[in-house]
Formats: sequence, C-alpha cells, structure tokens
Amino acid sequence: MKHIYILFLVLFASYSLKAQDDPDLLGQWYLHYIESNGATIYVPNGNALTITFSNLDPNPFAENVVGFGTCNEFFGKYELNNGNTSLDIVDLSQTLVMCDGDTFESVYFSILGNSSTNFFDYTINLTDETLTMIDLLGEKLVYGRQILSTKDNKSFSSNIKIYPNPVQEKFSITGISTNSKTSYSIHNLVGSVIISERSMTQASLDVSQLKAGIYFIKFQQQGKTAVKKFVKI
Repeated sequence: MKHIYILFLVLFASYSLKAQDDPDLLGQWYLHYIESNGATIYVPNGNALTITFSNLDPNPFAENVVGFGTCNEFFGKYELNNGNTSLDIVDLSQTLVMCDGDTFESVYFSILGNSSTNFFDYTINLTDETLTMIDLLGEKLVYGRQILSTKDNKSFSSNIKIYPNPVQEKFSITGISTNSKTSYSIHNLVGSVIISERSMTQASLDVSQLKAGIYFIKFQQQGKTAVKKFVKI
C-alpha cells in the first residue's frame, strides 16, 4: 500500500511540473469558423458555440475544458505541450441531445473530440483576439473573444472588389485594409494552393507568373474570410 501511495505522489508531482498555464488561452472563446477538407464552414446564424479553458489543475482527473455546440455541451481535460505551442484534449465527453437537421455540430465535435487526431498546434493573435487550433490532419478551428456574426462576414466579403478581371499582369484590390493583419492565398479550380498565405501590404497583386485559367483568392482579416474568383489571361 505504501508503494502505491508513493507512486501516486510521483505521478502527481510529475503532472504538476508539466502543467504550465498559458494566461492568453484561459477564458471563453467563441467559434468563428471551421476549415475542413479545404472548405470554410461558418457557425450557423444565431448560434454561439463556445469553448472555455480553465487553469491547469495539479489533479490529473480534474476537468478544465468545457463548451457548447449547437445543441450539446462537452467537457474534458486539456494538456499543454511543446512550450505552450500545442495542446492535447483528452477524455472529451458530450451530452447526447438529438440535433434536428443540424450537421455543423457533428463536424465540429468530430474534430474536437477525435482522440487520435485532436493534438492541436495553437496560436493566439492578441491584436485580433483570435485563437487558431490545427489538428494532426490539418483541420482548423478558429475562435475569437467575441461572436462573429454571419452578417459581418457577408459585409466583409461584399465590400472587396478586384479589378481588372480578367487580369493579365496586376489587379487592384479595394474594400479591405492592406496591412500585416490581412492575409491572402491563391488557389486553382481544384482547391490546390498556388500561392500560400502571405501578408497583404499593398493594394495590388502581380499575378503575371500564373498560367492562364480560373483562380480563387482567399482573403482573411481578423477572423473574417472572403473568397473572390478571377480569370488570368
């Protein structure tokens, strides 16, 4: 019995040494959107999906992450690793309410609760107040401290204009801030990345190196995303 007690103390102490809080992670976050299999899926209008991280507890059996889907809630534990650049969600459980006509929650929970892949690399942008979590399969969950309304995202997208289109060498961009907070990437018709994500610091882009064809440019800024189609001639 004494040996078992000592073993428990050793495990308890090792967990305590490993557990280091990330103060920027703590608190409540609202899910803004999911990027899964190359598609961006926004939270259904009128829903507030949250995840809340509590202080890491020395007790390895204590729950420290809870949240809500579209009609169910979940709870479990998380652990920080690699100098607080990745987190592992373990022992995640959820309530089992039937969500009539809802498919979003099943996609969300399949990413968050998949014990074989939900070891997430995470980054926090303190300026934009966004949390980005990417699992082992590249599935991405993007959260913010505030609810992102579908209306705001539609307005963001509709304000962006690119011209000329079709374009031969350069096109100009209006309706979006050009600074380090704004990024873009260019994709072909089948979704392959032609130009990976870069900061957009100018109001024009040189696409003369692209082959003739149809492309999509994806803009991202402060948790909002817009996709525009253009033709290279």
